Amino acid sequence: MKTKIILSALSLLIVSASYKADGPVSKNAPTASKAAKPAALSVKDMTRNLEFDFCKADIRQPNDNQLDQLAKYLKDGKHAVSLRGHADAIGTYVGNWKMSDKRAIEVKKQLISKGVDSTLIVTTPFGDTLPISSNKTAQGRQKNRRVEIVLKAR
Repeated sequence: MKTKIILSALSLLIVSASYKADGPVSKNAPTASKAAKPAALSVKDMTRNLEFDFCKADIRQPNDNQLDQLAKYLKDGKHAVSLRGHADAIGTYVGNWKMSDKRAIEVKKQLISKGVDSTLIVTTPFGDTLPISSNKTAQGRQKNRRVEIVLKAR
C-alpha cells in the first residue's frame, strides 16, 4: 500500500513538472530566453553614449537593441535627435575631427535604415575637444570614443 502511494505521488510530481501554468511544456518549444523580446529600454538607456573601437566608426553589435528602440521612439514620438561625435586624443586634430564625424554619420545611417526620417537627425563632430575622461588611460580613451545621443523636442 505504501509503495502504491509513493508511486502515485511520484507520478503526480513528474506530470505536474511537465506543465507550465498555461499548458504542457513541449521539448521543442523555445524557452523564455530564446523567444522573449528584449526588455523595453528607458529613455536614459536609449540615449546612453555609444562607444567605438580605436580608429573605427563601426557600430558594435551590442548596441543594436538600443538603436532599434531609439528608432521606434523617434518614429512614434515628437522628438528629433542630435548625434554628437567624439574621439580620443590619439592622432591628429583633423584626423580626430573626421573620425568623430564618421561615427556620428554612421549612427545616423543606422537610424535612417530603421525608418527614422533623416530630417529629424542632426550630426555634429567634436573631434577630441570635449573628453569626458582622461586620455592618459586606455579606459579613459575608450569612454572618449563615443557618440552622444541627445533628444530634442520638435
